[in-house]
Amino acid sequence: MKNLWIVNQYANTINMPGHTRQRDLAVFFTKRGYKVKIFASDFNLSKRKYYKKNKKFFFKSEIEEKINWIWLSCIKYKENNWLRYLNIFSFLINLLLNIFFRLLIRSENKPDVIIYSSPQLPAAIICLIISKFLKIPFIFEVRDLWPKVLIDIGHIREKSIIYRLLSYIESIIYKHSSCVVVLSKGCINHVTKLGARKVFFFPNGPDLKDFKYFPLPKEDKEFSVKRPFKIVYSGAHGRVNDLETIIKAAYLLEEYPIKFYLIGDGPEKTKIMRLALNSKNVFFDSSIPKKKMPKYLANFDAIIITLLGLELFKYGVSPNKLYDAYAIGRPVITNVIGNINDEVEKYNLGFTSTPGNPNDLAEAIKKLLKSTKSEREIMGRNARALAEKVYSREIINKKILRLLLDLLKK
Repeated sequence: MKNLWIVNQYANTINMPGHTRQRDLAVFFTKRGYKVKIFASDFNLSKRKYYKKNKKFFFKSEIEEKINWIWLSCIKYKENNWLRYLNIFSFLINLLLNIFFRLLIRSENKPDVIIYSSPQLPAAIICLIISKFLKIPFIFEVRDLWPKVLIDIGHIREKSIIYRLLSYIESIIYKHSSCVVVLSKGCINHVTKLGARKVFFFPNGPDLKDFKYFPLPKEDKEFSVKRPFKIVYSGAHGRVNDLETIIKAAYLLEEYPIKFYLIGDGPEKTKIMRLALNSKNVFFDSSIPKKKMPKYLANFDAIIITLLGLELFKYGVSPNKLYDAYAIGRPVITNVIGNINDEVEKYNLGFTSTPGNPNDLAEAIKKLLKSTKSEREIMGRNARALAEKVYSREIINKKILRLLLDLLKK
């Protein structure tokens, strides 16, 4: 029986809010006879709080869906300030001590492969060093392009020591990983330039057995106050998510029969709620577990995805919420210039706008509102077809399995 270690600080079970890419992969491998450990933080990114009931532990091991989850305690934070860096390094230290404890003190069987999922680079290079010491393959999965994204959103300066150090770590990881997996095709050029030798594109995507196709909700001949056009955003409430533009667009659309629902948590949520205080058509709710998401999203007529107009987002994002919308067959409204908007327009999946432009976003929403139901049904079916062809979690996991088998042969 092969042992697979997966490391991602923000990995979640199906009962937690947030992405479940590592859980989905682990379930896939356990069904094929692999023994899987996932090392993750007990501090949930979506809720910004400890998700486990017992908070007084250094690490905690539990079995769920035949996966051995290793929950590592970390320093908490609410906003993206200096406490976030302490959170990252507390995870690094706890991970290092936990691996040392398992391999040297408890003499557990070493892993046959380590898969590390970014963005945090310090813990990644530790896992790379451990893989070299154990003489096993190391797969580095790029979720976000650190440290580039930190420059783009203004958290650090390009000439700073932190940026130079992280850039050096990044290049070392790319050069010495057995292979690099990118979630966005646009990242291939970036990681190759920095020394990655074998690069594979395996995007995010939903489990289509969970995210089934749902017909559009029942509607009257026209949308009205009694039966409004319902749009949902579900995800992080951070600065990069550009939710201010949604709120400002909502104010512009108050005379139309449209309601906006913003579901999730994050450091900007209080600010966004204050901005929407006088709005009559914007509603908020907390994050919900991933397993409840398909049926929840099925209640809405459309799904909206927004991001800031950063250069990186033109090519370097793979938003789970977008592919969830594809899977259940919902038209989408996006303002993510580059690959995302291009895809939506190419396959007739909804309407697009430019980032940070409430007027443009409001116009895109009005176009969808004025579309006929049959036109929106075509968009939904196009989206489902693309999910089945490109973004199916089953298809992606099978490709990862073939990659892993090739690495183990060497």
